[in-house]
Amino acid sequence: MLKPTLPDPVTSKAHQTAGNRTTDLGQKQIFLKLLVAQMKFQDPLKPQDPTKMSSQLAQFNTLEAQLNANKLLEKLVAAQSSGKSASASPASYLGKTATVPITSLDYGGGTQSFDVGLMQDAHQVLAVISDTNDIPIRSINLGALTAGSHQVTWDGKTDQGTPAPTGHYKLKVVAADAFGKPVEAQAQRSGQVTSVRFGKDGGVKLMVNGQAVDIGAITQISL
Repeated sequence: MLKPTLPDPVTSKAHQTAGNRTTDLGQKQIFLKLLVAQMKFQDPLKPQDPTKMSSQLAQFNTLEAQLNANKLLEKLVAAQSSGKSASASPASYLGKTATVPITSLDYGGGTQSFDVGLMQDAHQVLAVISDTNDIPIRSINLGALTAGSHQVTWDGKTDQGTPAPTGHYKLKVVAADAFGKPVEAQAQRSGQVTSVRFGKDGGVKLMVNGQAVDIGAITQISL
């Protein structure tokens, strides 16, 4: 008599996670294609409804947050397996240039510059600046960009061509390859690490451009 074979719980969980990740990637790809298509073919004299685009960006951000959480979990597991710690030698960062992702801009008038970082070549890249209510006020079509860091300058104007009010704005970068698949992209800034701070909770922060940054948020260190 054959005995029923139960699936291994670890293997089953892995398959389930992989399946969920595939579904999330597919949904993210659909939203990204929609955003790119709307920005590529919109009439410059009749910009798209910012409220509608804000809703689409909110859905895109939700999917991206899920994927980023999965990536973070995978990195933590890998770090534990290898016995390595990202904060093993924070003092070694002193004097070096750190690249830090940013999600907002404090606009004081005139032009504003930031960098866009790409993990691979992208066929289409968009930088979207939104107000504190998540309503896009300016979408910058950067076209095709190669992998690496690229400086972007915002002229301080809205999609309607009027000067944007000074204040705090949110910043988002989305990118896709020639087949419409998402390309990992982020807005970022670089600066010299001038000091290291150790928190009471064991956390480590680096001072970059006069701002305290969590050591885990730094994406690149260079000489």
